[in-house]
Amino acid sequence: MFKRTKVTDGTATGQGPDAENWDGKEVGFRKKSKVPGVMITQYIEKLPEGKSHPDFTRKPIALTIQEGKFAFFKAIVTGDPKPTVVWSRNNGDVSDPARYQSKYDPNSNEHTFEMPHVKPDQADTYKCFAKNEYGQAMVTVVLNVIEVGFKMTKAPQQQAEVANCNFKKVLKRRSKVVPKAEEPEKKEGEIDPKFWELLMSADKKDYERICAEFGVTDFRWMLKKLNEMKREREEEQAEFVKNLSDLKPIHINADGTASFELEFDLLDPSSSIYLYKDGEMIPYTKELGDKMKHCLRKVGRKYIFSMRDLMPEDAGFYQLDVEDVNMFSTDFKMVDFLVKIQEVKAMEREDAVFECVISAPLSKLMWFGKNMPLEQGDKYDIEVSEDKLIHRLVVKDCMVVDKGIYAACAGIKSCNAWLVVEADKGAPKGKKTARKTTRAGGSGTDLQKVAQEQQQILDKEREERKEKIKAAREAAAEAAAAEEPEKTADSGAGKDKGAAVKVERIDKTSVAATTTVAGDSGSGHSAGKASGGAKQDGSHADAGGHSAGKASGGARKDGSIADAGGGHSAGKASGGAKQDGSHADAGGGHSAGKASGGAKQDGSPADAGGGHSAGKASGGAKQDGSHADAGGGHSAGKASGGAKQDGSHADAGGGHSAGKASGGAKQDGSHADAGGGHSAGKASGGAKQDGSHADAGGGHSAGKASGGAKQDGSHADAGGGHSAGKASGGAKQDGSHADAGGGHSAGKASGGAKQDGSHADAGGGHSAEEASGGSRQDGSLADAGGGHSAGKASGGAKQDGSLADAGGGHSAEEASGGARQDEPLADAGGEPGITSGLSDIHAIRGQPAELTVKMNTDCDGAWFKDGEPLKSGGGISITKDANIHKLTIHSCRDTDSGLLRFVSGDLSTEGRITVGDVPEFDEDDLHKFSKPVIVRVGQNAAFKMPFQPQESLTVSWFKDGTELKDGGGVKIVREPNHSRLLLRDCLRSDSGEIKIQLKNPFGAVEATSQLIVLDRPGPPEGPVETVETTSSVIEIKWNPPKDDGGSAVTNYIIERQERGHSLWTKLGDVSAEKTSFRDRNVTHGKKYSYRIYAENPQGLSDSLETADSIMAGIMILSGPPGKPKVVSTSKTCINLTWTPPEDDKGVPIIGYQVEKRKKDTNQWLALNAINEPIEDVNYAVKDVTEGAEYEFRVSAINESGAGDASPPSAMACAKNPNMRPCFKDPEDFLVVRAGNSVRVKISYEAEPPPHITWLKDDEPIAPWINVINTEGMSQLVIPSSKRSDSAIYTIKAKNSVGEAFFDVEVRVTDEPKCPGPVELEQTVYGKVAVSWVPSPDQELDDRLYYVVSQHDSNTRMWKTVADRLFANTYTAHNILPGIEYHFRVYAKNDMGLSDPSQSPTWGANSNRVPISSNGVSSMEISFERPPSILVPLKVHTPPKGYQLYMTCAVRGCPTPNVSWYLNNTCINSDKNYYITNSCGVCSMYILRVRENDGGEYRVVAVNSLGKAECSTKLTVRD
Repeated sequence: MFKRTKVTDGTATGQGPDAENWDGKEVGFRKKSKVPGVMITQYIEKLPEGKSHPDFTRKPIALTIQEGKFAFFKAIVTGDPKPTVVWSRNNGDVSDPARYQSKYDPNSNEHTFEMPHVKPDQADTYKCFAKNEYGQAMVTVVLNVIEVGFKMTKAPQQQAEVANCNFKKVLKRRSKVVPKAEEPEKKEGEIDPKFWELLMSADKKDYERICAEFGVTDFRWMLKKLNEMKREREEEQAEFVKNLSDLKPIHINADGTASFELEFDLLDPSSSIYLYKDGEMIPYTKELGDKMKHCLRKVGRKYIFSMRDLMPEDAGFYQLDVEDVNMFSTDFKMVDFLVKIQEVKAMEREDAVFECVISAPLSKLMWFGKNMPLEQGDKYDIEVSEDKLIHRLVVKDCMVVDKGIYAACAGIKSCNAWLVVEADKGAPKGKKTARKTTRAGGSGTDLQKVAQEQQQILDKEREERKEKIKAAREAAAEAAAAEEPEKTADSGAGKDKGAAVKVERIDKTSVAATTTVAGDSGSGHSAGKASGGAKQDGSHADAGGHSAGKASGGARKDGSIADAGGGHSAGKASGGAKQDGSHADAGGGHSAGKASGGAKQDGSPADAGGGHSAGKASGGAKQDGSHADAGGGHSAGKASGGAKQDGSHADAGGGHSAGKASGGAKQDGSHADAGGGHSAGKASGGAKQDGSHADAGGGHSAGKASGGAKQDGSHADAGGGHSAGKASGGAKQDGSHADAGGGHSAGKASGGAKQDGSHADAGGGHSAEEASGGSRQDGSLADAGGGHSAGKASGGAKQDGSLADAGGGHSAEEASGGARQDEPLADAGGEPGITSGLSDIHAIRGQPAELTVKMNTDCDGAWFKDGEPLKSGGGISITKDANIHKLTIHSCRDTDSGLLRFVSGDLSTEGRITVGDVPEFDEDDLHKFSKPVIVRVGQNAAFKMPFQPQESLTVSWFKDGTELKDGGGVKIVREPNHSRLLLRDCLRSDSGEIKIQLKNPFGAVEATSQLIVLDRPGPPEGPVETVETTSSVIEIKWNPPKDDGGSAVTNYIIERQERGHSLWTKLGDVSAEKTSFRDRNVTHGKKYSYRIYAENPQGLSDSLETADSIMAGIMILSGPPGKPKVVSTSKTCINLTWTPPEDDKGVPIIGYQVEKRKKDTNQWLALNAINEPIEDVNYAVKDVTEGAEYEFRVSAINESGAGDASPPSAMACAKNPNMRPCFKDPEDFLVVRAGNSVRVKISYEAEPPPHITWLKDDEPIAPWINVINTEGMSQLVIPSSKRSDSAIYTIKAKNSVGEAFFDVEVRVTDEPKCPGPVELEQTVYGKVAVSWVPSPDQELDDRLYYVVSQHDSNTRMWKTVADRLFANTYTAHNILPGIEYHFRVYAKNDMGLSDPSQSPTWGANSNRVPISSNGVSSMEISFERPPSILVPLKVHTPPKGYQLYMTCAVRGCPTPNVSWYLNNTCINSDKNYYITNSCGVCSMYILRVRENDGGEYRVVAVNSLGKAECSTKLTVRD
């Protein structure tokens, strides 16, 4: 049950957050949010700078959830100042903390509104308000809750709500397909509603499969009704959607999910979409990545429903509805694998086969190869058996790249297996080998047998269901026959069980029981049973006639029973029951039984006609309590009128009857007349659609006579006659029946078929056999004439599924009418008729032809051809033998073709004769075609056969009796005068008989040829037998190959491989007649493997290899080696050594095998295989368990195998030897920044494990310092270090062997603080003393030192002039006048540099020592300046042998002298370098760079005022 919410707009009074506290200032300006669906109200017109109103960056999402689950909404809001978030709901409050909880996560800024164990009454529209002083934002969200189970307390409540006309609460969302638990018991023949829902959503190509699944075989009726239902459904869908298209049924995706999809446009975007499974609504989410199982997401116009975590219970019938209208239905089925695919090992160029068997028929499996879907094509063949249980995947022409995992998927079930492709070692290198004709793989089991067993199980289950239905029908029939209650007239009901009609389906191809109707049944004297058929609207046709059986009215679709016609009957005739519960009137007649009227809708019985009766005739009871009139008559029983409401009785009519006769009931409640007749059974009239009776004609018949059905639904008249068989009229092309005349016939008379598809009339006659109506071109049967018959006469079936009318007659069996759509039964006559008419025939030119017409009486007739009368003569003979008329053409000619007609009185039948020839081949062409076609594997085979052009000629090609179809590797071309067959890429298996067949209406002719596909032979048949083995000879034997590849084997090639070697050596070849070989070049004691190839003109076969190696001579084993000795032990390894055996028996030793045995066990385990011998006399055993004790033994291996084992070694324990603790590569110094954690890791080795102790400056460590000890390692951890943690930490390891110490200095420090102010002072010319105040950290850190950097106005670069100064002063040298200098002082320790302390500018202050000018004062301006580098040298890395330019720019006044240096050696005078100086641009050119030109180059510029230099590096590349 699904609880829908009421979606309302706005918030009612008092429902908003703190509604009573909000004042008028909160009504302001509406603003638009970037998030759709958010309403924003701003209180003031202009916001202050940096402030904002609330808004949602993530709004809550609508939720549909099951009752009892955890429901929640999430929202993220923004605004400055921070908004306050409040939640509310439309219809109720959220103040209960047990049901509603509001939470806020400051880390993610998410506001959460939670509802644990959600209840159906919590389904509502919820609102979220975010408010601050500048405005508010509001958003709504809907919660839908799906109720679980049926609530007993709600049933009375719903009834009360219905009584109070409160239908809105009672009506719930339901699917048209009800759940299985609520599914009512099906009525007989009723079709599952899923059938129609699936058809309306399926493609036309799937109709046949769906009909077969639900047991529907009448496709015409199905299509007619489906079109009607589609029109109604499309009208309903048009109210909500448009452009519904692209319906894709549910399927399994590669990621393991299932999905179906469709496209449509919603007319109203707010329309609700519902999902159902087996009629029950299922919850779903619209978000990807959600944790719910079902998801419905929209991509453009496409709606995709997906389902994850598939389980077997997910199988079912899924539907998607928009509001109350279904849009799409699909069925999700689960199957299982009875036989799974197995691993396949194939050779290159060979086909590999994977095959499996599933539990239920499935038209297609999903195949995957290496995680990629596979489709039918040139590389893969996907095969499905006829019963759709066996599925195969053929990987054609396997290559090494095809190896991998292949899988078959059927729904959620899947199986996979490996394909292993082995390289063809025998293939010549550099050449592509021919494709092999063999197939590798398969399941290894009899799949056909497994599939047959499964099919038998499925058939058995189907038959059991049929048997249950049949048993239920028989039980109902027996119960109805056993109950013959005689209710009094005042019972008020009038329902007669004896008159109940059971509508039976005519055959398995007729219309489904819900709409199947039977046609009228003609009257007749019958000793059997005559029953009216059922019409399409559910009513029965009239049943007339004298019968010694039972005649009852038919049942209408609306549930009413048709009228039963009167007749002489010794049985019981009763009126049928109408849909409204009333009985049809019972006509009067001679009856020795009981005649009673039926009950009408108002409860009153229908009138009972009078008649002579030896039983009881009573009128029916009406609703008002009165009885209907009962007709008077002579009766040996009781005849009474019905009782009226006022207490008076109706009149009872008289009649002669030895049984019971009753009239049928019409739909309007009136009686149809019941015709009188002499009958030893029961006869009743049928009911028409309008409720009236059709007249039932009388006739003498001992069998069954029925009229045929016309195409337009009307019945043809069935003539009466004396017949001991069955007589039926033929069917015409327009659907109408020809009249069937009566007659005497001792055989079978049937109407002939006309050229236009209709049957000629069949005359009646006395027949001891069966006379049936002919079949029309449209599938309907011709009318059957009445007559005296001891057999059965039944009406034919029309194209629309209805049965033809059955004529009346004297019958000892049953006369039943066919089913018809609308019209009442026509009268039945008893005139002569045609029992067997003409039909269309094809005659061969030059051959005789005979046409025969049988009448039911002996009467004359005339023959006509194309309207002209025919007489005997001119190659034509016309004869008559009693009631059989024959026309014989002695030698057919083309002029004999035409329309032949036989006329006898008012009766006629016609048929067309066509003269022609059987197709034939030309002798020469046939001789050419019969020659075999020989091709090689991989080539194409072509066949061509000429023939004479003919009309209506069908050409078919066959291979080994199986017809070939165009497609795949088969190409069939059909031309007017010839046909060609092309077989592409032939395989060896394509060899066989090729046959062409020409067929026309006159006959067929065939021509045969042979296809021979040549290929390499198959491998010789094994196993290889060893005939003889001695110390010098090995003789082997094999069998010829099963398949010689289409040409005889010429010889065999033998190769040999010595054990332990990888090389195969060719020994020679033998002729094809000899299948044995003697190898004389063998060594005693050695083992050999052999492989044999068969060869024919097409090439070599695959090899046949010996299963095991063959030893030359007898086995000679070596003696035992010496006792193993344990060299050393550890917990992971034990090292052994031994001595070779003293006696090797004269055979060289290849190696050794070592075995171990654990203490307290008896099993020796080999540590190496015999084919993997240990070549040395020592071995390290690593497969040991720490602490366990082992002993070992050794065997020597030679060509014959492993010899005797040595004596076992002494027990050795897998443990480390005792040793004094020692530390492995420890670090003795560690610097850590203050505040970080300190981790000191020390690895050690010791046995037994030592006791670890840590000390700090020889004192125990503080409790907050952690020590973590693991095997072989100890860690000291200080979580948050301080400067006071700096110390020397000592680790002490001690065990029973000794002890060890190790010291680790840990220094906890931080970046130092900068030094104090810097002062400059010049004491000597050219020198400046730089001093500074020490850094505050100098006293705390003994590793702190200072760095001094200098900057001058010439170079304009900072360079370090002093490093690692532990003093607070520094003397700068080469301080020149006229240049400004600056100094920086840094404090540095293990953590890095401090910020610098900047000095004053030197050269512009008063600290300089005045320079004496010798009393001369000059005001001249000097342009002199020391040298400086304007553009320094660049780094160069030229290749060896290349030229190089190196330049720099220098200035100075006076012009400086420039010198070039290579590795501190002046190169100005070196001729290998070309050096120039032009206007301060100094250049050096090297023509070809050599290896010794690499190094440091330096340029030095010097004048009288100073010098400048720059340098670079030159690297020469190879």
